[in-house]
Amino acid sequence: MQASSVSSRFEAYAAESDSSVKMDARSRMAVSLFMSAVTVCISSVEGQAVLLVASFLYVLSIRRWKAVGIAYAFLAVMMCIAVLLTYGISLLTPIMPFSPRGIAVPFMRSAEMMNVVLPLALTCRIQELLTALKGLRLPFCIYIPAAVMIRFIPTFMHDIRQVAETLKIRGYSLTFGEMFRHPLMMLRLMFTPLLFRSLRTSEELGMAAELKGLESGSCFVPFRTQQWAKRDTALVLLAVAVAALALYVHFKFGTVPTRGMR
Repeated sequence: MQASSVSSRFEAYAAESDSSVKMDARSRMAVSLFMSAVTVCISSVEGQAVLLVASFLYVLSIRRWKAVGIAYAFLAVMMCIAVLLTYGISLLTPIMPFSPRGIAVPFMRSAEMMNVVLPLALTCRIQELLTALKGLRLPFCIYIPAAVMIRFIPTFMHDIRQVAETLKIRGYSLTFGEMFRHPLMMLRLMFTPLLFRSLRTSEELGMAAELKGLESGSCFVPFRTQQWAKRDTALVLLAVAVAALALYVHFKFGTVPTRGMR
């Protein structure tokens, strides 16, 4: 059945994470929500550096080196494009001078959120996410899209891998040099298949949700009961301690970058 391909894809990604420490989905969700709130409160480079180092060690704990490397490569490309555009705007409008320290905090926040979302997306099964989200008494229209958005990350990685293998079979070179020499061609070859695969995945997800009886008002019975262990408590307490340390560094040693006006 067509809808079963999505579930099998999710299970394949979850099986690859067996080498990492198994954590409850609720503890990883708590770390993600807590990090998103703390990183907004801290606007200094020093405080963000504490969160960045801690979140980087956290994402390395899942032992998905290739996936983390690919994610950082995409983030680095996006950051380089943003720096070039910001520098170009500063040349055209002298009233907005280019400040590397001023744009460092947004980049660090992006890296931190990626570091806490990847463990949640790559190590938790879709059933665990649905159970955890519905356990929060969230409406149907919220927890289903939230679960789909979280699980879209490994699905999108799988789609990129399949499209790249297809292009290699057809004789296209996917090196960085070729991408810089022919950006429009590579954009057409990569973007169009990924767009149609994403649309197909959304259709399959809708079919799978309907076949599993996840309609509004249904009685949702989890396949496995989640158990909160001591390591989950330790993870949440460690996140609180890191946040407290980052806030201390922010107020004690931090300097908030500002854009000067000419």
